[in-house]
Amino acid sequence: MKILHVLTDMRIDSGPLALSVCGMAEAVAAREHDVSIVYLKREGTVLQPQGVLVRGFATDSNTGRMPSRDLRAYLQQNVRHFDIVHIHGLRHSAGSDAAAAARQANIPYILAPHGQLETGADAGGGLMKSLNWLLKDSALLHHAAAIQCLNISEMKHSSALANLKNTIIGNGIPAAVCENLPARGSWRNEIQSTLGKPDRPLALFLGNIEPKSGLERLLPHWPVILRQQPDLILVIAGTGEKSYIDILNALIKKHNLTGHVVWTGELTGLAKWRTLVDSDVFILPAHQATSSSAIIEAMAAGLPVVLTRECHFDEVEAHQSGVIIEHGDMAAFVTSVAELLGNQEILTSMGENAKKLVQSHFTWEVTGEKLERLYESLALHTDIPPDLLPPGDQP
Repeated sequence: MKILHVLTDMRIDSGPLALSVCGMAEAVAAREHDVSIVYLKREGTVLQPQGVLVRGFATDSNTGRMPSRDLRAYLQQNVRHFDIVHIHGLRHSAGSDAAAAARQANIPYILAPHGQLETGADAGGGLMKSLNWLLKDSALLHHAAAIQCLNISEMKHSSALANLKNTIIGNGIPAAVCENLPARGSWRNEIQSTLGKPDRPLALFLGNIEPKSGLERLLPHWPVILRQQPDLILVIAGTGEKSYIDILNALIKKHNLTGHVVWTGELTGLAKWRTLVDSDVFILPAHQATSSSAIIEAMAAGLPVVLTRECHFDEVEAHQSGVIIEHGDMAAFVTSVAELLGNQEILTSMGENAKKLVQSHFTWEVTGEKLERLYESLALHTDIPPDLLPPGDQP
């Protein structure tokens, strides 16, 4: 089959969506399909997924989200040569143009919102622009041959997806990562002077450091944990705007947490995995949906996770891989972290369940196989395989 992925940005530093698309594209290409990606050009280094043809098109202005006459012309001339069009994200002209070209050529297209329905309709340009994108996104959703939700929660918590042809196919990591994790202890040894004690418990936050991540509301409650776990270190890994990091540092100082917080900056590659395997629990107190990638990586490393319901990862609860906190209750959040760290048997059991969950549902190999079967069913106009449908829609 020939598959065309469409998105707005393929830069290395553009965020998790581009990385997710690359993972999907590589996984399907590895199954001997012809996979292409088209995107809108911006300044920066572009990701280059293996076995995938990547082609960028200039926009009509320098914003990177405005229409592209060149991409529109390419789509109108070439979409008919593909079996499936896979559109990623909302509120961009590339997706609208791809959907229009696909409909005209009678080629089925899949829309993957990537959680963007959670962020509201505002496209950043006033009420009229927001209403305009609401209408365009509604058409984009309702004409799609299928909607790809990354997990059950994305579908459940996005009212715009009600009564559409939803499928559940998640992000992933390479299966080999789970089988070749670094040995525990190397990162702890490296920061021995900071830890003081080699066996201090570590709670890890890994991700974009931004207001929706929830750290600002968590830190005032962190002293409660320290009364039960006085040696606990909160590891904050990631990058963010200096102004927001300054706010967090002020909270750390205000609540006397200076000796109990370690900042690592951005972690990638082996450094990230060394930090993951040396941690004891992963935390994400988000009050708005965020990328699931860090959660998947933490579970792959065998970490139980403590999340808010807003993280939209209900599979954690269903597979006893961690704890989900309702209503943004940070008192309950820190209590759950303390209870996990105080019970090694449960901590170990949840960590093992987390790793099994990733291996069975969230590797790129699993995702590639599921996408292949979805593509084939849509291209042949047959029923979508039942195991790709939400539980309530399965026959």
